[in-house]
Amino acid sequence: MKSLAKWQEINNLKSLEDYTTTDRQREVLKCWEDYNRNSVKASGALGITSSTVRDIINTIKSRAAAAGYSDHWDARRHVPVGEHVIGRSIYTEDDEGNKAWLKTKRTIEQAEKEKAFKAFIDELNSNLKKANKTRKQKKIRASDIMPTITIGDAHIGMRADGSETRDRDFDSKIAAKEILAAVDDLTDKMPEAKVGMLVQVGDFTHSDGSSPFTTKGTLVDVDTRFEKIMRTAANVMVHAIDRMLDKCDTVQVVVARGNHDTDAALAVQLILEFYYSNEPRINILKSKGFFHYLQWGKWLFGVHHGDKVKAAKLAQIMPRDMPNAWGATTHRMWFVGHFHHASIQEFEGVTVQKFGTLAPPDAWHSGQGYGSDHTMSMIVFKKDGGKLITCTYEIPKQYSEPDVVI
Repeated sequence: MKSLAKWQEINNLKSLEDYTTTDRQREVLKCWEDYNRNSVKASGALGITSSTVRDIINTIKSRAAAAGYSDHWDARRHVPVGEHVIGRSIYTEDDEGNKAWLKTKRTIEQAEKEKAFKAFIDELNSNLKKANKTRKQKKIRASDIMPTITIGDAHIGMRADGSETRDRDFDSKIAAKEILAAVDDLTDKMPEAKVGMLVQVGDFTHSDGSSPFTTKGTLVDVDTRFEKIMRTAANVMVHAIDRMLDKCDTVQVVVARGNHDTDAALAVQLILEFYYSNEPRINILKSKGFFHYLQWGKWLFGVHHGDKVKAAKLAQIMPRDMPNAWGATTHRMWFVGHFHHASIQEFEGVTVQKFGTLAPPDAWHSGQGYGSDHTMSMIVFKKDGGKLITCTYEIPKQYSEPDVVI
């Protein structure tokens, strides 16, 4: 260890610490190195499992390797920021004098990705206290209605300049403030009931990882580090759930996966599962796919982001996937996001409702001419079918002035 550190110092090379991104990673790395890279001893000092230590260290090493760092590779220069090492060529000579080039190519296996993802969730949860179990409500609330708040594409982490998009400025703090205001307004108007539902239809975060890209690799404008984006997203969901608990005995939560946040959405779901693990009044839907189904009374609900299947196809998928529930219900509905504007399409036996977003367009969408009203909705469903109340929260449009008045 000392010789390696001395060699790095002499040659002005980086160390693993240069590839950490959070205080928690730096703390675990330092303890691991203080204990001569022994994960078991480090875990005892940190009060966490040795597997968590290994996962965090592997996450750091993976990020370092992508930039060209290795404890056993004596390169004198590192790849510039924004580029990645995809392979190495090493000139070798065996004992018999045979010389050859050894070429390697770095690949990230699925198991490595899953370990890094698990380590990231463990970091977020490491300092998070679980919600305390609450006393059973004595108040008798309505059992024949279900208030439901739907959060459209929130795009937390998106950065938008109003002068460029001809809308309002936007970042993570603004997103959180606006969503919380909408939730507070809608829950104030919400009737009390035994059960409520909170549906988040996907694209809750603007990017899907530490790099500013969507799940498929589309470059997007982000305003801060991914760790802060995830903490903001988790805090917003916790606030919304807690506010609904003021009016409902139990709350069913659905977190859908969008095209911007396929993996990040799963992270939010896992964070909420951990946070409310001691709270029996909260049920976080644990579905891992992209289509979610819930039956309540005469209602059959489907939740899907809307990027993979068109509305007409959704109308065909529901009876195929849920034949028994389809036959046992009289009212059926899909919750869909993705399109950023509100609309309802009626098909044979089912409606597909697209929910609006509070977020303004980013530079790309504005440049393509996209735009919409900025809304969030609450629907109070009746158990025997139909809707009792539909309430919409809307952010007034901001009108920009002409570039020049002649």
